[in-house]
Amino acid sequence: MSGPGKRIGLGLLVAVASIAAGGCGGPDAGEPPASPFAAALASIGGGGANGSLGVGWTDPKPLQSLGAPGTQLIAGALGPNAGSVIEAAPAIERRFGFDPLDAERLVSVGGSYAFGLRLDGVDARGLESKLIAAGGRTRASGEAELLDIGGYASVPGPLLDIGVNGLGASDAFGDDRAVLAISETARAALLGRGERLLEEPTYAAAADCLGDVLAVRLIPAKLLLSTELGVAAVGLGVGAGEEVLCVLGGSGERAAEVAASLRESLAPQARDPRTGERIGDSVAARQVSVGSYAGVEVVRVELTPAAGAGAGFVFAAAARGSIADLINAR
Repeated sequence: MSGPGKRIGLGLLVAVASIAAGGCGGPDAGEPPASPFAAALASIGGGGANGSLGVGWTDPKPLQSLGAPGTQLIAGALGPNAGSVIEAAPAIERRFGFDPLDAERLVSVGGSYAFGLRLDGVDARGLESKLIAAGGRTRASGEAELLDIGGYASVPGPLLDIGVNGLGASDAFGDDRAVLAISETARAALLGRGERLLEEPTYAAAADCLGDVLAVRLIPAKLLLSTELGVAAVGLGVGAGEEVLCVLGGSGERAAEVAASLRESLAPQARDPRTGERIGDSVAARQVSVGSYAGVEVVRVELTPAAGAGAGFVFAAAARGSIADLINAR
């Protein structure tokens, strides 16, 4: 299977769904944003002040109908480690009796890679029984049964054998969801324990900016090639016929600088800082705006993929390390 950096045919995405335009709310935005991504943020705990915890999200069912291109987009949204679960989906179904792509919602937490993945709407008890047989220890906790096997970041044999990376040391299983995590902390966040991410201004601003897209990846800015960008987080969203890049946090002056950089670095004649390819070959149009939400400075870029270029430009740019350079072009 091709990696998540691959582009996806735009016509396929347009056939799946139409995107509702998101926008940056005013500084006194009161009601929290309402979108599938916002609902995912409301289900994640662990705090994460100032965008320090990354998040991936998608509802895989509409994208699954696209076949391999949709699977690449799902893996790109969830990030490395979690993406390996998606790539191993056929083997997971054969060995453990459930398909990750049949989940109602997929949510990951992490940074430059995923610390944990939650699959909502699946019965993964077949995997749980295999992990217990491999030495996993279980205990009841609320509506979930927690399972620990191996040390931090270890991958238990039943998952390692089918190519899953990073996840599986600290897990949770219920009647209609499963969590595969690198640690107890990541597992607790995905189980919604602790302060909800949507209550943090940076995350609420991200949900407002990204709007009603099909897949999202939110990355702490300091983890974009370990480069200091003077902002808190970067949100990437892919929808039907449109992609969104959101730069969140920092000062008003920094927001103006970032907006100027993105107007320059995403102009048709500009070149991708990593590949040298002309931006106009991938992006037909871009609209940059500056605003704020709940006191968080927001730079929002709407991107329209060029004809024939396919969708997934923002995920591919993140995978190859271009995002930080695009933001710092000036």
